[in-house]
Amino acid sequence: MRSHATWGMPLTAPSRPGPVRHVRRVPSRISELRPLSAWAVEVARELGCSADKCFDVDLCLAEAVSNVIRHGYADESIHEIGIEIEREPNVLVVRIEDDGRPFDPLAMPMSLATSLEEAEPAGRGIVLMRSAADAASYERGEGRNRLTLRFAIAG
Repeated sequence: MRSHATWGMPLTAPSRPGPVRHVRRVPSRISELRPLSAWAVEVARELGCSADKCFDVDLCLAEAVSNVIRHGYADESIHEIGIEIEREPNVLVVRIEDDGRPFDPLAMPMSLATSLEEAEPAGRGIVLMRSAADAASYERGEGRNRLTLRFAIAG
């Protein structure tokens, strides 16, 4: 069974020949987050992102991958998480794919606390991630989660 959720800017962009795609696979260990962050910022910068947009990409990727590592697996085995970063016309696309438990971060409510008393200890990172990315989609298929984040960038 496939499920799919989406929000934000249109997820299709005009195609152009030969987009550059950077791919990295990391083991499901928290210690992998710093090297992954450094790689993602370098790739985003190389593909034309401003410093502010690189920060947004890093924030979203770190949040998504750390959620997979911390909450996605029922066992203690090391799993592989796939990350792709690709430049499309005026958009940087980041895809995160894992074999963890089904979880759609876009289905989480977007409630924002108005005081410390109302603030929940969990879920704030997803709110930040959804506000930093310009669009997102999620799908579940073939036992895998696939989260796609899109960031508008100057052409």
